[in-house]
Amino acid sequence: MDQSQENTFVSDTIQCAVHGESQRAFVCVHLEGESSSLGFNRDEPSKDKPFPDAWCDACEAVRARYDGWENVPEGQCKIVLLCSECYERARIRHTRTSVSFADLSSLRWKCGTCDKWHSGPCLDFGFSKPCSWDGSREKGTRWVNAIPGAARSPSATFLDADYCSIDGRGFFVRGLIRLPVIGTAEYLCWGVWGSLRRENFEILLRMDKDPRRVELPPMFSWLSSRISDYPDTLNLKMNAHIQKPGMRPHFRLEPTDHPLAQEYYYGIAPERVKEIMLRRLPAVDG
Repeated sequence: MDQSQENTFVSDTIQCAVHGESQRAFVCVHLEGESSSLGFNRDEPSKDKPFPDAWCDACEAVRARYDGWENVPEGQCKIVLLCSECYERARIRHTRTSVSFADLSSLRWKCGTCDKWHSGPCLDFGFSKPCSWDGSREKGTRWVNAIPGAARSPSATFLDADYCSIDGRGFFVRGLIRLPVIGTAEYLCWGVWGSLRRENFEILLRMDKDPRRVELPPMFSWLSSRISDYPDTLNLKMNAHIQKPGMRPHFRLEPTDHPLAQEYYYGIAPERVKEIMLRRLPAVDG
C-alpha cells in the first residue's frame, strides 16, 4: 500500500453514513461489508497511525509473493476507504482466534425458557426486570386509563416486557448491549435495563408504535442490570439508540476500562462466549 498516500490522508476525516464524522482508514476490498474470518493484517498501530492500512490473508499472500507492497503490480489488490469505526468492526470480524465460532457448533444446550434442547452457540441472554424492581410488587399495567380514545397517563408503578416505572420516580427501558464476536459477523446480546429521564421515558412510551421514533436522539441511560459475568455493571454510563417499532433500543456504552465496555468496543472471543454458556445455561453438552 502506498505510504505517501497514507501520510497525506491519515489526519483527515470522512462522513460515514452510520458513524458520522470519523477518521479515515484504508483496507483491502475484501475486508469491507459483512464478510468475516478472512484474517486481518496490518502494521502495529501507533499514536501517529492508530488505524494503519489493513489487508486480508489472501492479500497478505500477494504481498509476500512480491516481497512488499511496493513491488505488487497495480490492480492486484484493491484498496477501499472506511471510517475508523467501520475499520474497527472489520478488525473484529476478521481477526482469527484459537477457538473459532465454528468450534461452538457442536454444543447442545437446554433453554431455560422453552425447556427444549438447541444446537450451536447461544447468543442471547436477558433480564426480566431492572435491579430496582422489588419482586413482591404487583406488575400493574402500563397506562392508568386504557379506555380507547381517552387521554392516557403512564402508571406510577408497572413492569412489562419493555418498560418499567417505580413509584413515578424511577423509569426504565429494556434494550440490548450487542458485543461483536471476534472472527464473525455475529453479536452476543445482553438484554438489559437502562434508566431514563421521565421526559424521555414518556416520549418513548407514547411513540412505542410510531415509525418516527427512529428519529429520536440518543437518550442518556444508566445500566440498571447486574451482569454477574463481569465486575459490577450497575450504573455504567450509556446511551439508548432508539430502533424502529417492535425492536428494542441498542445501548451504546461509554468507553471505559470496564471489561464489558472493552468487549463492546473490541469484541468478545468465541472461547469467552462458550464460558458464558457453560456458566449460565441449565445444561450444555459438547
